[in-house]
Formats: sequence, structure tokens, C-alpha cells
Amino acid sequence: MDPNAFLYYFNQQFAIAGNSAWDAIYVAVIHGGWMVLFYFFFMLLVHLYHDVMIGNFVNAIKFNYLAITIPKMNEQTPRAVENFFNHLAGGHVTQDLIEKYWLGEYQPWFSFEILSVEGYIQFLIYSPVKYRDLTEASLYAQYPDAQITDVEDPFKDLPTDYPNEGWNAWGTEFTLAMPEAYPILSYKEFEHSVSKLYFKDPLAALLETMSRIGKGEYFGFQMYASPTDKKWQKGVFALAGQLTADLVKHRATTERPFPVLHKGEMKLVEDVHAKATKVGFKCKLRVIYVARKENYNAKRVQYGVVGFMKQFSRDDANGLKPLYSLTGVTGHYAFKDFQKEKRKTAIVTAFKRRSGTRGGAKFILNVEEMATLWHFPLAHAVRAPALDTASAKRSEAPGRLPLETEFMEDAPVFMPEAPIKIGKHEKKTHEPPHNLPIG
Repeated sequence: MDPNAFLYYFNQQFAIAGNSAWDAIYVAVIHGGWMVLFYFFFMLLVHLYHDVMIGNFVNAIKFNYLAITIPKMNEQTPRAVENFFNHLAGGHVTQDLIEKYWLGEYQPWFSFEILSVEGYIQFLIYSPVKYRDLTEASLYAQYPDAQITDVEDPFKDLPTDYPNEGWNAWGTEFTLAMPEAYPILSYKEFEHSVSKLYFKDPLAALLETMSRIGKGEYFGFQMYASPTDKKWQKGVFALAGQLTADLVKHRATTERPFPVLHKGEMKLVEDVHAKATKVGFKCKLRVIYVARKENYNAKRVQYGVVGFMKQFSRDDANGLKPLYSLTGVTGHYAFKDFQKEKRKTAIVTAFKRRSGTRGGAKFILNVEEMATLWHFPLAHAVRAPALDTASAKRSEAPGRLPLETEFMEDAPVFMPEAPIKIGKHEKKTHEPPHNLPIG
């Protein structure tokens, strides 16, 4: 092709494109722009189809709502709940490309909750029906005397549309203050340095706040948790190595090209590395407070729950902070009241649906961090009077029981060769203490 003709042709097309916006679009389309448009609309349709299939798959998942009751004199530390979470990680499912993008298969999730219904506190687990056996077996393995009961959602009748004539609401999500590779304080930091038997339970602050909830008030703490693979661990290990290199480089001098790090610096690197040595879940943290307008006092729970979360902050690593900018019940500039009411609807709806997509992004917590935030309180550390606990610990029958036989003076009495075992754990039926009179 003659180069002059080639240049003349393109100059002509540029001149046409300069006439108007529509002429520019026409020139772009006939010269390959149609491929960009085709790719754009094709990917849009793919994403829409994927979202529809995921929605259908998620809607088909059936869930149980399980109330957990443990003996009043529980002495199991959060390590038992950490083991429980380790077992639940077996529910992780790896999908291939067809299952993920064509069939819309989605990783089922759990929700671990502490609810206060007018001051009556319960520990509950929102679990897929197909994981019911896994959940029960994992919990009984750590708490043989626990009682697990199917219940209805105590919050199911709370209103989700605001403004509401009779009800008001407050809530927010909490997120990490730093990248997820940095750890928060775990329950091990609350153990006595000398005696591991003494444990200052950080959950006591939250339960104390919940116990102060009165008639017509409902307060809930929710930890959404979805099992995940181990890809996140590679990033954490890489960060630990990079952090070490940066600290050494920062402290290096010509006289000491390989300096020794301070104890605090070494501990930070070790803790970052240690986070990735344990199983992780994709998590979201939410709290909501819903009350009748005549009983509404959000400040009472707001300050208490924010203080509870602050316990796990580390100035040199990570912490938890309220995500007010995205999920808090706040409003700015114009239409403040309208913004607040819509955010109330959003946070209460997300809580009741146990949603992993509404609100802020999910982040990784390992099982040790999860057990720090949600565990069964120790008897010596928590004195919440309205906490739902079993009144007594169930025990096995004695190993040697006399048989029913006619006792004769000269007749020997034979004992059984093996201990007599009792049956499986009985399930205690426990319904929420109050019906919710929604007006």
C-alpha cells in the first residue's frame, strides 16, 4: 500500500471524527472499536449471569439456627472454641471453573452470634443444614456436656424498614485498622503470665453491656465466617519476610550491616508469621441495637461495644475499628435524616440475612482470633446473671452398678464385666424467653 494513500486515508478519518461526537464513535467502531464494545457487553452479561446463578444457589441453601447451652461452671478456655473452628474448616469446598462460574456454586458460611433479648443472653450458631452433623460433632468433641437446640431466630420479627413508627435502630460493622496480615490481640494475651489457670476474659465487657439491656430492647453481636483456602497464607509469609528485611535495612549502618532487631520488632515479625500458621476464615463483624422508641438508648450499647472491640488493638500491629463511613448510622451534608434511616435499614437487613456481600469487605481472621471474639465464658471470669447456661453438668453413670437380682445369703452377686454406658446427649428444648410484640 502506498504510504501516502495510507496517511491520506487516516487524515480523512480524523477529519470526519472531528465533526461531532457521533462521527467520532462511528469512526472508532468501524476501525476495531466494535471489539471493545463486544468485550464490554459480553463480560457484562457473564457477570449478570454469574450473579443470578449465585443467587439461585445461595437461596437454595437451608440453614439451622442452633442455641448453645453450656454448664454454668464451664472452665474451658477459648482454646476449645479454637479447636471447634478448626473442625468447621473441614466444610470448605473447592469449586472448579464450571462449578464456580457456570453453576454459581458458592462456599456456604456460618454465623456465630451472641444475642441479648431484653437482657436474656444466648449463644447461637447459624449453620447450613448439610453441616449440622459437622457442627454438633465438633462442638460435642470440645464440650461434651453442651446442649444444642433448634430455635427460631429471636430477631426474625424485628422491623427492617426505617423510619418506623414504633421502633428505632443503631448498628455498624467493624473492620481491621491495618491489612489483614497483621494480627489483633488474641485470648492468649489475656492469660496470666505465671498461671495459665487465671484468665481475664475479654468477653466479660460485652456480656456486661448485654445484661443491661431492658424490656423492649434487642442487642446482637454477629461474626460471619466463611471457610477459605490457604492462598492468603502465602501473602502473610511474604509480608513477614519483607517486614524483616525492611526493619534490618532501616537499622543497618556501615559499622553494623546486619543489626540485631529489638525484642519488640522480632515479636511483631513472629506474630505476623504465626497468624498464617493457623486456619483462616473470611469474616465480617456486625452489631445492631433495635428498641422500641420509648426504650431506645443507643449510647448505652454503642460505647460499650466499641470499648469491647478496642481491647484487641495493638499499636504495632492491628485492631478493630467501627466502619461508620460505610455502615454506620450516620448522615452528612444534605438529607442527613434520610441517609440515617436508609443506613438503619441496610445494617439491620444485613444482620438478619447473615449477609457476606452487604456492607464492607470481608477480611481474614485465623481461628485463634475468632475464638478470642466468640467463645463461651469461663465461670470464674464472667458473672452475667441472665446468661443462658445449663444448671448442672451431666455426668456418666458409675462404672459398677449392681444388677437387679434376688439377693440370697449364700448366693454370690456378680458385677458386670464392663461399665454401663448411657445413651446420647439429650436435647433440651429451649425457646426464646419472649415473643416479640412488633407494633
